[in-house]
Amino acid sequence: MARIRTIKPEFPQSESMGRVSREARLLFILLWTICDDAGRSRGTSRMLASLLYPYDDDAPKRIDGWLAELVREKCVVLYVAEDATYLQVCNWLNHQKIDKPSASKIPPFDEASRIVANPREGSSGDLRIKDQGSKDQGRDQDHLCPAERDDGVVERVFDHWRVTHRHPRSSLDDKRRRLIRDRLKNYTEADLCLCITGYLNSPHHMGQNDRSTVYDDLEIFLRDSKHVDAGIKFAAEPPRTDLSKITRRNVAAVADWIPPEARNATG
Repeated sequence: MARIRTIKPEFPQSESMGRVSREARLLFILLWTICDDAGRSRGTSRMLASLLYPYDDDAPKRIDGWLAELVREKCVVLYVAEDATYLQVCNWLNHQKIDKPSASKIPPFDEASRIVANPREGSSGDLRIKDQGSKDQGRDQDHLCPAERDDGVVERVFDHWRVTHRHPRSSLDDKRRRLIRDRLKNYTEADLCLCITGYLNSPHHMGQNDRSTVYDDLEIFLRDSKHVDAGIKFAAEPPRTDLSKITRRNVAAVADWIPPEARNATG
């Protein structure tokens, strides 16, 4: 049931809000209206998009990226309980003052139930719970960003790709493990997950190309910094899809032809 909530005057000056997109800020506020008095809600992106953006056709494709931004800034956490996906607003009582709160009917968040997978509606087998440990946890950790030395980071990034792009039979071999670790030298776990989700918004990578081929390999998304940055940008600024194939091809050709210094010119 939707609820009346309040926004504090200092909300726009929040540093964490300054690090997320305008769309993610709006989503954060809209989430308050459907959370119960404990700050909890169902967390599947398809349901959230239909409830919060009933008139926006692009919301179902973009909401995963906005959620990833909020997770990265520790504004919300996504978790699994009793085979369902839920969302908890962090520091809920700092955002809302609740008079005579009603008891929550949603199971509380537990660290062991945290998920980083794409929170779409589906079977329980499509969700990945936070890794509880592996034999490789202590290896090759010295070169990771300090924030990325927690156990299971590589596995969580891989599971996020496997679930988001529907490759349930793919395995985390040594080559993929090294690839993820290489990218973690310069990016956070949330950055890589946002990149992986962002490529869902790329028509070219999703099959709208001359070969009608889907290019969704992890090795493509995380090939180098250029590809990671592109995925993050796709999440924040999805390309236009209302253009014809010929027009998109011409736009891409012109972009390749223009020298970098001209692209960056401000006039």
